[in-house]
Amino acid sequence: MSAVGRFSVHGRITAKPGQREALLARFRDVLELGIPGLEWCSISTLQSDPDTICMTQIWTDRAAHDAGTRSGIVASATERAMALVAGSMEGSYGQVAYLRSQAH
Repeated sequence: MSAVGRFSVHGRITAKPGQREALLARFRDVLELGIPGLEWCSISTLQSDPDTICMTQIWTDRAAHDAGTRSGIVASATERAMALVAGSMEGSYGQVAYLRSQAH
């Protein structure tokens, strides 16, 4: 199945000093909940700024994203993660134009 046309979310967030690993762990915990409609997620850190975390998500569609992120368990887990954040999250929405995965 092609991901082209799927709903995508791109975010950048900065952890409070010394909280990057804890914030990464919280994000992983949220993703392990098996959120319906979330097909793919990448979390990465920046070499130039050790407290900055970038995340890209691919969802089946906008409705799945909205339902998934507003569900009680995900909203609660996200709220707990935000206690480790310095400032606000920068983000944008889009559509997947191309995705290539390579099996190893």
